[in-house]
Amino acid sequence: MKMWKLVWKQWPWLVGYIIVLLILALFFQLYNLPRTLVGDLLRYTWFICLAVIGGRAIYQAQQLKKLQQLKTQKSPAVPHFSHPVLQAYSQAFQECKQQLFNLQQQQDRHKVNQQDYLKIWSHEIKTPLTALAILAEDQTQVSSSQVQQQISLIQNQLDLLLNYQRFADFHHDLDFCWQKTAVLLQPIIQKYAIFFAQKHLHLHLEVDSQQLLTDSKWFSVVLEQIIFNAIKYSPPQTTITIHAQDQQLLIQDQGIGIASTDLPRIFEPGFTGSNGRKQQVATGMGLYLAFNICQRLNINLEVQSQLNQGTTVILGFAQSDIR
Repeated sequence: MKMWKLVWKQWPWLVGYIIVLLILALFFQLYNLPRTLVGDLLRYTWFICLAVIGGRAIYQAQQLKKLQQLKTQKSPAVPHFSHPVLQAYSQAFQECKQQLFNLQQQQDRHKVNQQDYLKIWSHEIKTPLTALAILAEDQTQVSSSQVQQQISLIQNQLDLLLNYQRFADFHHDLDFCWQKTAVLLQPIIQKYAIFFAQKHLHLHLEVDSQQLLTDSKWFSVVLEQIIFNAIKYSPPQTTITIHAQDQQLLIQDQGIGIASTDLPRIFEPGFTGSNGRKQQVATGMGLYLAFNICQRLNINLEVQSQLNQGTTVILGFAQSDIR
């Protein structure tokens, strides 16, 4: 703000000064005091009034300059203001600025992670497409099971991408109600039946009449990722077991297992571990998404595994959410 504007904003002090002089003049009039005293008072105090007005304008200009520096400074230090109100404003401004900076960093990280995942996803979805192209080139007649298998892989990758995008709006359409575990598992098992048949996998299902209080759509995403991983990393002619136990749902396979060094990091976004690097069929986003969904649904997700001895995924529920 320009100095002349700051000086003009001191007009209440000038008005107050004039009012005081008028009151004194009236006082002198009532008591028949010499009017020259009023003139002397004006002559010896006008420069004091101007000094006060100028001093306040300069002081305010300095404070405004400090406030202006807050917009551009990169240092987290808060400039000191002599006026307590301005000091409180500067601290509040600095806190808002820091919160905005943290939010921007978070958004930038999310954007980078999203771009990285899209790159991984685009690479992974090319694998079944390439397989279909090779089948079409090498064979005049392609079996329906081979086509269905590659289409299922493509569908799985598309579903994973869509669910990852939808997760940002997780609370938009939640619908918690009692669901039978067997009913939730049935469409998932049917969806991957072609893989069970192709690898000659056995399914041992023991969920009895277990019911869960959850959102069926999002919990099905969790189940689908866990079961798909169990199928993907299971050798042919082995068994995948899904059974209820106390307040838990356990999904066990007899697959290649997870290295102890990889186990603490399996829920990190984009982490594929040694298994993913060997087979080159993983985006590293399935368990990350499942873990975050479980946190929102108040489900404890735990993975126990030993290399070459299989993996057990444990879904733990609150007592009030299972019957």
